Amino acid sequence: MPMYETIFILDSLLAPEEIEKIVDRLKEQIEANGGKVVTIDKWGKRRLAYEIHKKQYGFYVAVEFEGEGPIPNVLEHEYNFNDKVLRYLTYRYTKNKLKARALEIEATKDKPEVADNSVDAPDSKSSKKEAVSDKITLPVDKGVDNA
Repeated sequence: MPMYETIFILDSLLAPEEIEKIVDRLKEQIEANGGKVVTIDKWGKRRLAYEIHKKQYGFYVAVEFEGEGPIPNVLEHEYNFNDKVLRYLTYRYTKNKLKARALEIEATKDKPEVADNSVDAPDSKSSKKEAVSDKITLPVDKGVDNA
């Protein structure tokens, strides 16, 4: 199934319960049309680049989902129907994005767990000394006037 991501901006003055209600409604719309929600990422309240409907702040939400058919159109209809949605963007992942995502997931699976209190951690002072000794000096030609 094709992968999509939709990012929408809600009115920042909404209560957290209302934001959760809107996100749940969109999730229900995706699942009712045969889609599967992969991730829901709430970015939180952020300043907008420019005012939208006389508002300077918005609550950003990104939803990644799989689905066929009319799901993007259904979401667009839902966004247009809801006055609390300031802006939205839904796009389909390209083949390159899907490959990069698969490699990223594979890399996180293969990566071993690292302990927080490792004894072999390098000393910050010794790494600074090594960095200073690695500097390269270039010869200066005294015969050329650089002014």
